[in-house]
Amino acid sequence: MFFHPAASTADGEGFWVLSRYEDIKAAAADPAFSSQGGGGRVGGGTHIDDLAPGVHAGTMLNMMDDPRHQAIRDAVSPSVDAAALAAMEPELRAIAEDLVARAVEGGEGDLMVDVAGPFAITAALLLLGVPRRDWPPLRAWADVSMGFDDREAGVDTERSQMARVALYQYGTGALKARAADPGRDLLSLVARAELPDGERPMSAYEREVFFNLILGAGSEPPRNAIAHGLLALAEHPEQWKALREDRSLVPGAVEEMLRWSSPTPYNRRTATRDVELGGTLIRAGEKVTFWWASANRDESVFADPDVFDIRRDPNPHLAFGFGAHGCMGERMGRLELRLVLEALLDRVGELRPAGPVRWARSNKHTVILNLPMTYADATPVPAPARPEEPPSALPANPGLYVITQLLPFNPFDPAFRADPYPVYRKIAEAGPVTRTPGGTVVVTGHREVSAALRDPLIGWGDGQSVAEHFGRDPEGRPVRQFIFMDPPDHTRIRSLVSKAFTARAIERLRPRAAEITSRLLAAAGTSFDLMDAVAHPLPALLLGELMGVPEDNLDRFRAWSAAIGRGLDPDFVLTREQVAQRQGAREQFNQYFAELAARRRAEPAEDLMSALVAAEQEGDRLTETELVTTCTLLVSAGYALTVHLIGNGVLALLREPGQLAWLRANPDRLGGAVEELLRYDAPAQVISRVVLADTEIGGVPVRAGESLLLILGAANRDPAVYDEPDRLDLARQSGGRNLGFGHGIHFCLGAPLARLAVQAALTELIPLDLEIAEPGPRHTEGMVIRGLASLPVTVRGRAG
Repeated sequence: MFFHPAASTADGEGFWVLSRYEDIKAAAADPAFSSQGGGGRVGGGTHIDDLAPGVHAGTMLNMMDDPRHQAIRDAVSPSVDAAALAAMEPELRAIAEDLVARAVEGGEGDLMVDVAGPFAITAALLLLGVPRRDWPPLRAWADVSMGFDDREAGVDTERSQMARVALYQYGTGALKARAADPGRDLLSLVARAELPDGERPMSAYEREVFFNLILGAGSEPPRNAIAHGLLALAEHPEQWKALREDRSLVPGAVEEMLRWSSPTPYNRRTATRDVELGGTLIRAGEKVTFWWASANRDESVFADPDVFDIRRDPNPHLAFGFGAHGCMGERMGRLELRLVLEALLDRVGELRPAGPVRWARSNKHTVILNLPMTYADATPVPAPARPEEPPSALPANPGLYVITQLLPFNPFDPAFRADPYPVYRKIAEAGPVTRTPGGTVVVTGHREVSAALRDPLIGWGDGQSVAEHFGRDPEGRPVRQFIFMDPPDHTRIRSLVSKAFTARAIERLRPRAAEITSRLLAAAGTSFDLMDAVAHPLPALLLGELMGVPEDNLDRFRAWSAAIGRGLDPDFVLTREQVAQRQGAREQFNQYFAELAARRRAEPAEDLMSALVAAEQEGDRLTETELVTTCTLLVSAGYALTVHLIGNGVLALLREPGQLAWLRANPDRLGGAVEELLRYDAPAQVISRVVLADTEIGGVPVRAGESLLLILGAANRDPAVYDEPDRLDLARQSGGRNLGFGHGIHFCLGAPLARLAVQAALTELIPLDLEIAEPGPRHTEGMVIRGLASLPVTVRGRAG
């Protein structure tokens, strides 16, 4: 046992290394070592690095602690008991024989690509109860989702991330089908699992993640154990020959293949309390790694541990772990190795390596990328007949599947990005409340969206639908900004914030807004990008003054706010880098505001931060975490909405010169004109929510747990509410209140500041004779926020 000093881990910390057999067994049996986390530590999980923000230990079975871990395990373990495996064995054997027969037919091939990989994933799909017709596309998705798009480099890419989401979405649909019509498969057990009295029932999300867990943890270790074990047999031809001559050695060969390969080299745990192990003190919160591969070569337990010996007896290896988290599927893992081994023994006289083995750069799994193999003295045993199945309806591209299942539009389509409103119109033709194939409830009608935003039975619930947006406090608890909360928590925090963030405080900025806009335009010249010259700096400067932030910090604020604004989209439409940028920006904002709050407590000033620090209601104040996350929300969300309302509004006016002329002639109608611009092309296009209890939207029943997508952009152009909704009419008098800033208890707190900034910008811009310059406007990416990345303009003079 030793402490590995800080090196290349993401958090820059060291970790304990347990390498001896007895130490690992003792620690694995001790509940003080947790896979969920604890001991004051943020995160947890089974990797050396903590889980990424938004991925919560305690949700997946292998990252839970007892008693909940054991309760769920007991509920689903019948899927891999002796009786269940006996029922599956004939079909598993046929699959193994089919793959092996085809692989050896030409005398050589890639044993990993042709046999080990597809067999392990197919076995997991069979265990889950997936129809045979869907095996090919799901195998392809799973092959990149558990490992990497580039396994050799060890890089998690946009493609592998999308594949994981596609598998999750597929599993969610399959789970719903099993709940209604259960079978004998694992997914049916998960769908209908009931936990003992006193244990909180399984959440929908805990059930849904099982599909990805089984495809990963249920396929990656056997995939690599099969390949690595067969490589050992090919490199020890005398052992292969012995197996050919005496099949009674097969069980021992399976055990030695497992010991030798150690397909999962290590697992990580977190000490929940100070604990002594082997005379060494491990402190609460420290990371502890169990190196199973080392234990399986411990010379105090295994004689000649570096010798591959299929006759080894006893062979008490720890390839499946030990203790409460010993692998639930170890019986199935042994069965998979045995079936592939027997299929090869039936058909191949001699296994010989046919070229260099390619290994992945991974320390989490012992991963072989390619295993070239020669099959000598092959016996022509025909492959079993494959059952006929209709072709799968699943697309080969997992990203396309995710989008078509969850969303009624493709946010990546350039035509949609340029003008989403024809697409919204087509969606609305099916009715104001519809469902996507994946079960998302899509609401497009103005009346229906308004009702949903007011309904107390619709909100955020446990927050799992947006869990990726949450950070954790020093005690490891999820930290939600108040826009992601339901009453009474939301009510309490918003009430406290409203005491400081008053209309009077914002209105005091109006002269300053006019002064800043005039200065920005004077510095811009006659040819400039309106987004860079005005739309971005104006709200940043106003927010800075409101919060009490020095102007020299505002460039950083712009970058952080842009990262958070882009990160409002669901993670499945973001790259890994964008997710990291969002989380990093939040952390930087939070740290900045924590330091600013400390200064204002010592020296109050005439700014919003000082007012928030002092805000009190019936003896209640904002906690430190609530204060800094609220400041981050106000700045980042307020910034993004204001920037893009300016950009979208100016572009709309430049494209409608008649409306621009009307506004020049009626400057006293500016307030109403801004509302029409907000309705016509609002920055906030969609809002997500969750149904908290069975209710109705527009007469359509919706059930607790269903996900809602409220399309504000469609509601703001609802022909049932607005005459000629696709026409910009700054003098519009009729129609309902636009939903550009939301509605109900979550109506945008920063709306007055955004309106003030847009009015100030338009007041200075309207007198100018502007035209759109080449190369024309360019829209930002994203589905939640609609805006412009650039709007080049030329000033030809002053109008009139």
